[in-house]
Amino acid sequence: MRANEFIIERKGHLRGSHQRAMHRSHAYKDGHHAGNNYNFYRVGMAAAMADGSNKKLDIDDRTWYHNNNLAVPYTEHEHKMMHQAFGSVDSDVEEIVHDHSSKESKHTNNTSPVPTKRTNKYGV
Repeated sequence: MRANEFIIERKGHLRGSHQRAMHRSHAYKDGHHAGNNYNFYRVGMAAAMADGSNKKLDIDDRTWYHNNNLAVPYTEHEHKMMHQAFGSVDSDVEEIVHDHSSKESKHTNNTSPVPTKRTNKYGV
């Protein structure tokens, strides 16, 4: 059986059997026209902060990522590849981090919590 045999979608309407199976469903769009993926991400972040009360959350609905995609190449060669792609697709590019060396935060634990392997008198 194919999915289109039991799921019929009409623009703007759900069948009654589908509505009964989808308890308290919501369809939502981005009010700023930034794209559905970004809006889906921000609503998920806000839902994670929510406590179920009707108080408005202290969260920005738009961040720097609202209008910007982000590419983070790891190597110098990948960096050059991205600039080649940006030039080919006529992109407005801003290099926001100029230092090309990746550094851990000073708060990152850099010692293993797992003790080193010890051998017994038989070498095992």
